[in-house]
Amino acid sequence: MKPECHIEGGRHEEVITEDNASKEAHKELFRLDDNAYLVVGDRIIDSIKERISSGALRIHLSGSWSWILKVALWKNETPSRGEVFYLLKRFGLSDDDIAPFSSSDINDIFHSLYYGKRFDVLKRLCHRAKKTAEENLKADGVRIHCHLVATEITQIVASSL
Repeated sequence: MKPECHIEGGRHEEVITEDNASKEAHKELFRLDDNAYLVVGDRIIDSIKERISSGALRIHLSGSWSWILKVALWKNETPSRGEVFYLLKRFGLSDDDIAPFSSSDINDIFHSLYYGKRFDVLKRLCHRAKKTAEENLKADGVRIHCHLVATEITQIVASSL
């Protein structure tokens, strides 16, 4: 079942979220109506395309580190460490910064960046996801906004806004 579009100033605005924690984090900050939210789990790329074809003109994406990485790399499956390292290097991290994670789960990288107060890197990820989505959609007038959620505290910790 598809949600109804939230109309704001004549524009269709919707929020695609990974899970209920990401929905609540977004809702706490933006206070949109419940009908503006669609929880999709791992079906992110297809869901974005579906909402665009249904007339959404502004889409907020609200999800965890690994979920936003999928958007930045434009893929439905969890990215490899190599893909994540490539992005992180483009965001300004050095080989020395990345070396401790050579055998870690990619989610461990988020915790290090978050607790290390590397919000600049987290924000760059959101901007990269926004740019990648908009370039791949090739839909005139459509705007994408990405919000990275720390699900442990149910809070947006970085955004493309």
